Amino acid sequence: MSTRNGRSPTYDTEALKKVVRDSTTSALPPTGFRTMVASQDELKALGFPRRPDPVLQPAEYAFWQKMFGPTVAFEAFDIALLPPVTAGLRRSFDQSPRRESSLNWSGAYITPRDGTIFSSVWGKFQVPTPTQPASGRASEIYHSSTWIGFDGQRRYYRSTLPQIGTAQNIDPAVGAGSPTTSFFAWWQWWVRGDPAQAHPITLVSPKIHAGDLIMCLMQVAPDRTGVSFVITNLTTSRSVQFFQTAPLTQLGQPFKIPGATAEWVMERSALPGNPAPLQLPDYGTVVFHDCGASAINMNTGATVERNLSGAKLIDMYVVKEGPERTEKPSIAKPIDSTEFLTHFR
Repeated sequence: MSTRNGRSPTYDTEALKKVVRDSTTSALPPTGFRTMVASQDELKALGFPRRPDPVLQPAEYAFWQKMFGPTVAFEAFDIALLPPVTAGLRRSFDQSPRRESSLNWSGAYITPRDGTIFSSVWGKFQVPTPTQPASGRASEIYHSSTWIGFDGQRRYYRSTLPQIGTAQNIDPAVGAGSPTTSFFAWWQWWVRGDPAQAHPITLVSPKIHAGDLIMCLMQVAPDRTGVSFVITNLTTSRSVQFFQTAPLTQLGQPFKIPGATAEWVMERSALPGNPAPLQLPDYGTVVFHDCGASAINMNTGATVERNLSGAKLIDMYVVKEGPERTEKPSIAKPIDSTEFLTHFR
């Protein structure tokens, strides 16, 4: 969950909820609604992404078929606000042409080619079970999130980071109790320098549990000023969809999504006022399946699909003392053109 570094902002959370709801389009489909045959206008009115063309976008269309299978039931869009967390853009250094290291991200990203920009990104993963690392302490906070997103991979003008996924956290024991573990779906639209975007936003539905199989899809609006989000829990056959207009610039106009990168990430966040990320729980191994993205040429309208071929992998690193050294608690490994994994070590 990504926000900017800095002090914890203070503002009216109820007012923020209203802003989010006022800029969101989502409605429960009527009984008997089928996403694979509904018109594009019907999909838009309910907050769904546009249905991809099965000929021009076969991989995205196949993902749609899995995500909106006949047994999947739709649930109402409802939100809650989490306390602010800090992670910011990925802080990294290059290791090789195909691999980088980061303080807070572990995963993979791709960049568009031939004058195109990304218009959609999708992926599937199983929710990990977080445990306290062997060297950990019960008094520590351990946070992890697994997500897909656009941009945010590097610093550039007016960069934003829309993202959606799940969180797997361990919070310290209170009194004589035991540490508590929590799981939930969330989304966020991080904007550099905007404290109103410091809150990850919990999706009340679908409910998330360890081991659930999750599918996420994001699609940029044709005018680049909004994103359709979908998260489906295949294990419970529950899905939530919504369209979110981009946050406003200082001039009062929505940001436009650059589509400069598409990414699949395991992340650890931080607390406001402290730029050091929180401890990463031992999450085992997460395999990102069916990873893909569509890119569009804004001049011609031509669309091309991209997979993980040529992806750059990201390893997470930490700096230890006594003696000073660098360790990697989470590394990424390729599998094939649509799959890779991250694992804790």
